[in-house]
Amino acid sequence: MIRFDNVCKRYPGGHVGLENVSFHLRRGEIAFLTGHSGAGKSTLLKLIMRMEQATSGQVLVGGHNVKDLNHGQVPYFRRNIGLVFQDHQLLFDRSVFDNVALPLTIAGVSREEAAGRVRAALDMVGLLNKEKMLPSSLSGGQQQRVGLARAVVNRPPVILADEPTGNLDPNLSAEVMKLFENFNQIGVTVLIASHDLALVARMRHRVLTLDQGLLVNDQEVA
Repeated sequence: MIRFDNVCKRYPGGHVGLENVSFHLRRGEIAFLTGHSGAGKSTLLKLIMRMEQATSGQVLVGGHNVKDLNHGQVPYFRRNIGLVFQDHQLLFDRSVFDNVALPLTIAGVSREEAAGRVRAALDMVGLLNKEKMLPSSLSGGQQQRVGLARAVVNRPPVILADEPTGNLDPNLSAEVMKLFENFNQIGVTVLIASHDLALVARMRHRVLTLDQGLLVNDQEVA
């Protein structure tokens, strides 16, 4: 589903984001991306999203070389990827329902169909009874679950998460990670960037480790 072939990313001034990174994340697989701050985790995720382009090498998502996408194709390509962020990036002047519905509104989905899909997504993350509330009235863990519902409402085959538990306590972190596993069990490919090595170890999934832009470890679970 996601393949990097000798991918390099260099920035003006000589900074190296990634150096000859190669790996293959299979369809329906779940994996963690770890490494210290500045190791290249966010750069790697941005390359998958075509928010940045590789200096050399190939990034393939769903069999498509993202470098070949023209400007008009990028928004449609991104609809196949659900994004979850550390800071939720919710709109605090809109209800939980409207926050989750946003990707469908942008995609032009009818209001009737959107309503059903939003409620299904909220039900999957245990927040169906919160749809009329504002995000500011929810706990941090609940806000993260709203973000996850928004990420999956478009039924994407891939979910990318950038430090999704960075602001949560251990119990809430475990709950959120369980939700990622639930989505993976229905066939969604999941890649989670995290610096929480203890949490990653407990989850017992494949781990890709970056260090100064190099992929230094690709550990499959025995």
